[in-house]
Amino acid sequence: DAMLMVANRLQGPFNIEAVVQPIDVKISEAIMTMQDNSMHVSAKVFQGCGSPKPSGVGRSARGISDVFSGRFKHFSHEERPTTTSGTSLDRLVIDIKGKLLESKRFWSKLPDDICARGQFSEQDDEQCWNSHAKARYFPEVVKEGLTNQINNPEVEIDITRPDTLIRQQIMALRVMTNKLKNAYNGNDIYFQDSSDEGSASGSGSGCTEGCTTEYSYVGTEEAPVIGADRSDERAAAAGHAPSHRPSPRLLLVSLAVPLWAVRRQCR
Repeated sequence: DAMLMVANRLQGPFNIEAVVQPIDVKISEAIMTMQDNSMHVSAKVFQGCGSPKPSGVGRSARGISDVFSGRFKHFSHEERPTTTSGTSLDRLVIDIKGKLLESKRFWSKLPDDICARGQFSEQDDEQCWNSHAKARYFPEVVKEGLTNQINNPEVEIDITRPDTLIRQQIMALRVMTNKLKNAYNGNDIYFQDSSDEGSASGSGSGCTEGCTTEYSYVGTEEAPVIGADRSDERAAAAGHAPSHRPSPRLLLVSLAVPLWAVRRQCR
């Protein structure tokens, strides 16, 4: 969705080609306007800066090679390939949007698409291999999500120990999505929005106004630890808990002071 949002922006007034392409015409119009109003502009300049003093040195005619140094290269203007579908950037954006729409919900619909084809799966449920015999699949089909896989006999996964590689890929996708959303909002891609800390409004879908939420995202939630040994946590908590028992050193001092006072009186 974030990529589609950025692609829609590129087709609007934020298209860089729509800004850069007519710049030569704009410069030409500015020069012609300057020439038409040269007397008025010169009078304004002389009024604000004063009349120039003649230097007494004649001006010599200069060629183009004298004005432009070797840093500038001659530009041969070539017409950009423009068709009914627009320029090359327009066609690229349209092509990207088409591929994004085709690949939307690809992974979530992949099992259903495979099972719906006769060449991949048997249409008759009674003729399927259920990992034990040629019969109907008798275990209950679990729902999607990591926590539901604890009751799935077909999946060998420890939900108490999530895969580090998968977590890294999820974090990379979140970072890239935030960059695309920052680009869509006109911010720097590394912009950090601090307003999220104080506000809690919105639907929670992560979408701004105008974006589509056609697909249902299945997130990987934190799995509860089932039957875990919490003795280490209790020991750690007990170690950090404040102790209210009297110190042995304090007891010795409290006993030594009365004994010293009695001994002094006996003398």
